[in-house]
Amino acid sequence: MRRRNLVLSGLGVATMLLSSACDSTVGLDPTRTSFTKVIVPGACKAQDDLGQIDFSVMLLDGTRALLPDTRLNGEVEPVGGLLTFDSFAFSKAPSNADLNFAEPAVATLGEGGDPLGVGLNPIGLEFAYSGGIDRQRDPRLVVFMLDHSGSLVGVDPFSMMFDPTRASDSDDQRISFFQQLIGNLPNEYLLSLVSFSGDFADITPEYSTPVRNKSVILEGLNGLQFEEGGTTPLTRALDDTRNRVIEPNGGMNPVVVLFTDGIEDGDPTDADGGFEQAIDGYANRDGSPIPIIVIHLQPPAAVPAAQRGRSAKLADLACRTGGEYIFLQNADEFTTNNNLQPAVLNRIVGVWRLSTQSTLSNAGFDPGGWLLSTQIAVTLAGRSLSADLQRARESSGTFSDTRVWFSKE
Repeated sequence: MRRRNLVLSGLGVATMLLSSACDSTVGLDPTRTSFTKVIVPGACKAQDDLGQIDFSVMLLDGTRALLPDTRLNGEVEPVGGLLTFDSFAFSKAPSNADLNFAEPAVATLGEGGDPLGVGLNPIGLEFAYSGGIDRQRDPRLVVFMLDHSGSLVGVDPFSMMFDPTRASDSDDQRISFFQQLIGNLPNEYLLSLVSFSGDFADITPEYSTPVRNKSVILEGLNGLQFEEGGTTPLTRALDDTRNRVIEPNGGMNPVVVLFTDGIEDGDPTDADGGFEQAIDGYANRDGSPIPIIVIHLQPPAAVPAAQRGRSAKLADLACRTGGEYIFLQNADEFTTNNNLQPAVLNRIVGVWRLSTQSTLSNAGFDPGGWLLSTQIAVTLAGRSLSADLQRARESSGTFSDTRVWFSKE
């Protein structure tokens, strides 16, 4: 693949090489970026039988993502000319190293399933710009769509009874996370804030009208530390946000950052297939989908088991719109997970999408939710770095979980 790229652009490469022969400083500019880290924020199934899955991969210089036109220190070609799917390799994650499987990945059906070896084979690579490459010159609009339901503070959305052990984020760690994220966004981005609880989305013009003034959005965000209550009307929030915020600003390149701690059974706004229609409204918008980056916070252990764990509904929302599904085990990850800020910040622009053949489609893998662990290594400009997708014990004694999850049909 790389040889083919060089042939197609041979004249330009030859010219650059000739220039570098005359100037020994070419490619050695210390102000250029370096390849320092790999993050895999998630993955999406490309086929319902999981015969192909697409991993989202970020290559970073510190906290900044390497884009196709990024030039690395010491390299003549940009990253897009150096990187192919052959640059990626899978091997077992360290937590699975002792398992006697020849395959480079391990999967379990749910948390208690027996581990099975999984074959993974990279077959394609592209950089997927949010909104498509043709819209990158349009003004970027980031819409924050934030859950403000009672479960965040331990109020049952139906009985209205208060139980602090059921609070998913009683310390408002989500607020701290979004404060930092907004502060780190480029100043030229336009921002909008929408919250949802009960039966409605709160689309207050003061905060939902796109603005570059971050202080306006931060003021609205800080107000979400109070008066949480009611259910999670996600379908209504998706429809209202698209119709009242995104569509009236059609000349922009929108991305939605959605936070929720889950969808209760009986969402009053999800009737007659409303949620599927809402997804279609984002996925099929004039040939240019509106990506939704879903941050799903798991409720605490005191909540019934049926309301915990990954959500096929939220994963579909993210993947079908060209976005990302990010699952958090608990609210502490908002402030302790060092990869979360750069993952969301850079995912707003786009991500390297690694298409991969998978043996999860084989008959031995039953339908259901599969948790996959592996290690993804990337070799770029003579340097190899990796990201571990695994459940592993931290030095503090707690567990971190970076596995990816798929629902097989």
